[in-house]
Amino acid sequence: MNGFLSELGKKLAERWLSLLALPGMLYLAAVTVAMTLGHAHPLDLGELSHHITNWSSSRSFRSVGGTVLIMVVALLGSIVVGLAVGALGTVVEMVWTLPGRRGPARWLAARRRSRSRKAKDRADNATSEAELAEAIAAANRICLLEADRPTWIGDRLRVTRLRIAAVYGLDLDSAWARLWLIVPEDTRKAVASAGDAFAASTRITAWGILYVLLGAWWWPSLLIGFGILVTARVRSRSATTNLAELIEAVVDLHAHELADSVKLAHDTYTDPDVGKRINRFVQKSRWDPTSALAD
Repeated sequence: MNGFLSELGKKLAERWLSLLALPGMLYLAAVTVAMTLGHAHPLDLGELSHHITNWSSSRSFRSVGGTVLIMVVALLGSIVVGLAVGALGTVVEMVWTLPGRRGPARWLAARRRSRSRKAKDRADNATSEAELAEAIAAANRICLLEADRPTWIGDRLRVTRLRIAAVYGLDLDSAWARLWLIVPEDTRKAVASAGDAFAASTRITAWGILYVLLGAWWWPSLLIGFGILVTARVRSRSATTNLAELIEAVVDLHAHELADSVKLAHDTYTDPDVGKRINRFVQKSRWDPTSALAD
């Protein structure tokens, strides 16, 4: 038991260090540079070196007590920044998943909906297989169904719910906790890992926002912030796709077990063409005229 607790403590410490302390310290260092150099001397390493030399020669740095105090303050400051980023990440997730019924979100949702419909019309009016394939790919890049949310991420998560509801008549929000209890441990770990990756992408976005804000005092921080935001965009979309696919796969592979567990009869497919049946079963595509999602 002692060994287990020790190992658990190490893992928690590593997680805390990677999520809060180190990124927070880097940000505090950037804040220090920004306040020291500002816009007047943004890339003047000599000026920065001069200030560091002055700080290191002060009595506070020379005494053991002063050094320990500064380290403690820096550590606590990095934790506070890390916690703030976690909170901001939650706000980012809320923005990503807004229904788009009010204000600017409503306008963004309407714009995405219009683009999605135009892409669908181009696919419907395609005159060759190559043109059709290109039009379908363009439409799917906007949304796998008709877009209805202000963000790509919100629509991708919404599509998972809609496809499951259309094919199985299943309310994912109500059924998920029960499905979670019957799926294998490896499946749970895979879904949990995908959820962690999605949460991490919200925090990366939050860091990007903080660095962009710091650009008001030190313009190189704008470049850092925008670079982080570009990375966050790529990672967030990848994480969202992975999470949505895994959730849908769990339902595809274990919905019948849920029906058995609650003693409900369930229908099976009778189409003799097994390959096409499986394709239709897992793809649930709006482009398949035999699909429940065809439009």
